[in-house]
Amino acid sequence: MNGKFIFTTVVTVLIIFSSSAFAGAHKTGGHKKIGQYSGFEGSEEALGAAVVAAIHEIAKANGQDLDFNGRELAVGLATSKMIKTLNARSAYDHEMNDALVKMTLEFMQYAKNEGKFEEVARKDAMTQFPMLRRVATIIERTGNKELALTAITDQTACFYQLVGAVERAPGMISYRAPYGHVLASTFRMGMHDLTEQEIHEQWTKPHIEVWSEVLGVEITISDWNDDGLVTLTVPEVAGAMAANQAD
Repeated sequence: MNGKFIFTTVVTVLIIFSSSAFAGAHKTGGHKKIGQYSGFEGSEEALGAAVVAAIHEIAKANGQDLDFNGRELAVGLATSKMIKTLNARSAYDHEMNDALVKMTLEFMQYAKNEGKFEEVARKDAMTQFPMLRRVATIIERTGNKELALTAITDQTACFYQLVGAVERAPGMISYRAPYGHVLASTFRMGMHDLTEQEIHEQWTKPHIEVWSEVLGVEITISDWNDDGLVTLTVPEVAGAMAANQAD
């Protein structure tokens, strides 16, 4: 049976089940119940089993081996949290990085209030020192400077759980700055007085500068653009690729 068909069928069943269960969980005497619910409370393992099966079939069809058998409860709990998060739409449409964004914004706001925004950013960047030094050693041994970009993006959940879609090319990665969606609401409510440009220049850039130094590889970051697009580049790798294409 086609993996895509299996996945579509499973998702459809889950949505129907979730919709009816979600409605029941949210209504008490005609009033919305306080809290966020997935509709799968108490049934997370069954939810996980369906998702595990869909992942395995699609992965197999694509020549991959992704087998989460034995971890159905963990997968179900994760999926349930995803449903809860995306169902949270009262103040604004929540995204999967919502809690991480808010916690980071709180940290930034504290640093700004203390007049140490960039100083705290640089100290925060150094918490990744052990992992980055291990990668730096590999780069020194192999000469593969592309690993520097991987180390600060795909290697760490601090990046891939924070940002959404990314575009990759040799020596380059682009993504949308992750803070604006939440900040639009929290700024309006008076929770934060940060701007996206301020975050980019006094938080994100210092992080990249520190990581570049620790890794021993030049990594550049684009200036702030109002569209929020951020591009990280290892010029030596990207330049070599451009030169090869020109030849």
